[in-house]
Amino acid sequence: MKEPMNVEYRVLGPVEVLCDGVPVGVPAGRGRVLLATLLLRPNRFVSVDELVERLWDGSPPTIDRAHRTLHMVVRRLRMALGEANCVRTATGGYLAEVDPERLDLTRFRRFAAEGEFGAALAHWRGEVASNVDSPHLHREDVPPLVEERLVVHGRRIEADLARGRGAGLVAELRELTGEHPLREGFWAQLVQALHQAGRPEEALAAYEQIRDHLDAELGVEPGQPLRDLHARLLDRAAGAPRQLPAAVAHFAGRDAELARLTEATTDGAAVVITAVDGTAGIGKSALAVRWAHTVVDRFPDGQLYVDLRGFDPAAAPADPAEVLAAFLGAFGVSGGRVPVDLPERAALYRSVVADRRVLVLLDNARDVEQVRPLLPAGRGCLVVITSRNRFTGLVVREGAVPVTLGLLGDEDAVALLTARLGAARVAAEPDAVADLVAFCGGLPLALAVAASTAADDPGLTLRSLVDEFADGPVFEAVLAASRSRLDDGTARLFRLLGLTKGPDISLEAATALDGRHRAEVRRSLQTLTRAQLLGERTPGRYSFHDLLRAYTCSLQETDPAVVRRLLEFYLHSVDSADRLLRRSRIDLTLLPLSAGVLPVLFEDSAVAAAWCEAEHENLQAAVRLAGEHGLHQHAWQLATVMAGYLSLRHRPSERIALYRVALTAARASGDRYAEGVTLHSLGNALSTLGDFAGAAGCYAEALRVREEIGHLHGIAVTLDQWAINHAMSGDLESAKALHERALVRLREQGSPFGLAVALNNYSMTLVSLEEFDAALAANDEARAVVAEAGMTGLVASTLDTRGRLHLERGHLAEAVATFQRVLALPGDQLSDALRAVVVENLADAHTRAGRTEDAVAALKEALLLREELGDEKVAAGLRLRIAGLRG
Repeated sequence: MKEPMNVEYRVLGPVEVLCDGVPVGVPAGRGRVLLATLLLRPNRFVSVDELVERLWDGSPPTIDRAHRTLHMVVRRLRMALGEANCVRTATGGYLAEVDPERLDLTRFRRFAAEGEFGAALAHWRGEVASNVDSPHLHREDVPPLVEERLVVHGRRIEADLARGRGAGLVAELRELTGEHPLREGFWAQLVQALHQAGRPEEALAAYEQIRDHLDAELGVEPGQPLRDLHARLLDRAAGAPRQLPAAVAHFAGRDAELARLTEATTDGAAVVITAVDGTAGIGKSALAVRWAHTVVDRFPDGQLYVDLRGFDPAAAPADPAEVLAAFLGAFGVSGGRVPVDLPERAALYRSVVADRRVLVLLDNARDVEQVRPLLPAGRGCLVVITSRNRFTGLVVREGAVPVTLGLLGDEDAVALLTARLGAARVAAEPDAVADLVAFCGGLPLALAVAASTAADDPGLTLRSLVDEFADGPVFEAVLAASRSRLDDGTARLFRLLGLTKGPDISLEAATALDGRHRAEVRRSLQTLTRAQLLGERTPGRYSFHDLLRAYTCSLQETDPAVVRRLLEFYLHSVDSADRLLRRSRIDLTLLPLSAGVLPVLFEDSAVAAAWCEAEHENLQAAVRLAGEHGLHQHAWQLATVMAGYLSLRHRPSERIALYRVALTAARASGDRYAEGVTLHSLGNALSTLGDFAGAAGCYAEALRVREEIGHLHGIAVTLDQWAINHAMSGDLESAKALHERALVRLREQGSPFGLAVALNNYSMTLVSLEEFDAALAANDEARAVVAEAGMTGLVASTLDTRGRLHLERGHLAEAVATFQRVLALPGDQLSDALRAVVVENLADAHTRAGRTEDAVAALKEALLLREELGDEKVAAGLRLRIAGLRG
């Protein structure tokens, strides 16, 4: 038996018919016009009259002759096609009967509909029906297809832009805008591609080009989408992170090192990492910041800076995970989208900066392990690292260019003094200058402090200053001379700052620490900054050089009252923020404020969150400081009130570390209430990270403590959270029993909010156990409590549970309607995280109902939400589900 032939029809280019890959001779002239006309309308009836119009290009002979000729053309075409004949006769006309998979036009449309734009465009071999001589066909049939192709082409480019491939699209889009100069969509894509390629000036120039062209040709402005894009690009340029500290005002020398840094950026490497090492006080940071400011224009997409505190004697080295969270936040990535795991966080960071030109300055790095996660991969990025250590690993593996700093030579040291004191004053005492340079031994920080001391006292001779220096260690001698000229209040503040453990301190916190009026503290901070004893890297925030920090620690006052003032400031300030950031929170009676301590008070949640972001390392340090000084109440209360911010920013690992410190403090203080609170909070944090066994241990111990002290509400809350932990681990029967114990307690207390939450949680567990009638009763009661108490914030979660109940019972129409009701709620009643859950539930309902297209659409929406939330594990599962439904 002869096997059927494999026939393929082509119209997206020259009209062709292939049988088993061999071309079939299609008659030229009217036969080819006929076949093209029919194939461009596959499986659709075409009347005789329309075909006559096409074959004779609108000027047919008499009707009878035209019809007879058409019949003859059809017969000859069929004979020529042979087994590939697709022309079928219908009453009053004809049609091309083809398998959609055998015609390039229908395959193009299928791939385009499925979002496979590249595969769709691959079917185009040139101009439609280019070997067909028919003005009518090319005038009527071809233009709509060309438009169809351009739309798909634009969608393919849009998908590539979404993947950050703008640099590779510029040439293609230049050609497209040249061929279609009035097509604004391609111009908009060209602007985006140029910006992704790190060519913002060209992007803005392209916008001006299309605007001028439209004005000249049509007398109109670009459409709103293109204007909006232009505005966004301008905003992005204006809003790009600009984190570099101010350059040192009186910088001198280091010409060879600056030249080496410049040379290192011109070798064409994908990422140039320049490690600047040298001893403490040698001027690594000053050099790096100075040079960075000279090349800042080459990095229009932003400059990132972080002090990694690798050698700070009082503060812990910066955690790379926390640095990445801050870097991502600088580019607009919300805390909810930042992954928990360090590798995933680093991968997201690399993706965000992949097509940007960004300068990254990593100051005071401790070791390679601290730095490596912070390295971008984009060709337009540059990393500069400073450290006391030599990063041989980076040099070998990443191709870092090492720049080692030595002590300043005499000529550069004199230049530094001249820049600070003026040429006349230096020239007036050459011998004293030489002795000063010799004493400071070429250490720039010592020279800077000495020069600042002299600059603040124009009447002081340089000889007198040199004579003040003792024979002891250079740096201590210089600092002692500088301190001796401070007024009493400023000198005391300098000593007190040694108590702080965070990376910097705000004016408000320094005022709480000091106890004087804010204006006096501000003047003292400015005096310390002028004297080079303190740095002001950002307005209103002050920090020490490592050597200066060590020096202040040696002078440190240990008055517990001073430490309490600082802790009270942080405690009451973050409590004010927490009240705005959390819907429900534990009742705390805060430690009272000392006289004169003025915390920051907030009325707006966004401002509160921003303050917590700026202070979160200082807040962590404050918890540790409280523990070190035996101020246990401060320690556990600070950790507790930080929960709202840490939850908002999705930092469960940080929460665990803080709650462990808080638990130690609570136990040391003998405060059983505090012990119960911190055990419960630690259990919540462990459960969030999936440590269900560890969480269960904390809940069991918290419950025991709370039962011993009779903390009734705490008992109920711990029972409910422990139940949820059991449910998440798969132990549903234990979860059910704990839920029921919690409900008994909450009904006794008459707490509407707690009761509604617990009932809803209980209902979800019962749904999982397939105890649907009991689940419905619990959900009914939860919704009634919510309605009676007017708790709009719980409407979404109780409705979602109701929808899940309908879904598991097989009531699919009711489930869909319920989930859609949830999604229609106002934004302030539906968080992004809950919205993602509801959309996933909606997709389940559509899938079970056999509505595959609706299910895929819902899963795609859920995928976008999960990606925005940074939940990559769930997102990966959603991609597999989408692929499974499509397959």
